[in-house]
Amino acid sequence: MTNYLVSDLDHTLLNERGALSPVTQAAVAAVADRVMLASARHPGQMTVLIDQLGLTGPQVALNGALIFAGASGETLRAQPIDDRDAQAVVELVAERFGEVNFTWMDAAAWHVSFVDAAVEFDQCLVPVPLAMDGLKPAGALMLLMIVSNPGMFQTLGQLLKSAFPKLTISPAGDGYLTITAPGVDKGRAVDYLVSTGISRAKVVAVGDDENDLPLLNRAGHAAAVGNAASVVKQRAQVLLPTNEEDGVATLIKSWSSI
Repeated sequence: MTNYLVSDLDHTLLNERGALSPVTQAAVAAVADRVMLASARHPGQMTVLIDQLGLTGPQVALNGALIFAGASGETLRAQPIDDRDAQAVVELVAERFGEVNFTWMDAAAWHVSFVDAAVEFDQCLVPVPLAMDGLKPAGALMLLMIVSNPGMFQTLGQLLKSAFPKLTISPAGDGYLTITAPGVDKGRAVDYLVSTGISRAKVVAVGDDENDLPLLNRAGHAAAVGNAASVVKQRAQVLLPTNEEDGVATLIKSWSSI
């Protein structure tokens, strides 16, 4: 195998229950030395999956803001948001959307304003250390707001993009709105691999949502699972079965034709 796979996690590598199917797990584990995960998740939410798949290479968390060693968890690269920008976002959200739980993440913890149903749900799936200082971001790698109301989600996203055009603001699906430093997105996964000597032409990226587009745009080959958003399918060169149908496993088995 000569290709290097960079895969999104939720709704791409994982099924709709947030788990690895036996077929997908076996396919990825067989090429584990050439696989990188690129997720909006906190690194602590990725550890179990990294262990299940036997991944030892670099992995990408927080939409590209953190690149870490899969085996040890050591930080390889990190790009925080300027504290002044983060605080300005806090103040604007508090003024216009005071009911929104403002949260942020660094490599150590998930910092929240209060524990609501969305936080409890994520903690039930994969718990990470919580800190109750969400309104005081310092060294934040990613700001995260979870908004279940579609209208509010769209309005908040538009407001933040207008007020902070240099920050990277993108939906990560399921009502998750993420903010990272200028120029920081999942495309940094490909950039990092290239910096280590891996040919961009050999990088195969797969995703399902809008925040995966920078990853697909920078990879040598772009693939989308069958359940992907239409804008992701339009960008992809290869269309796969859905995540429920082990699309990523299909991709791995077909690499000889890419």
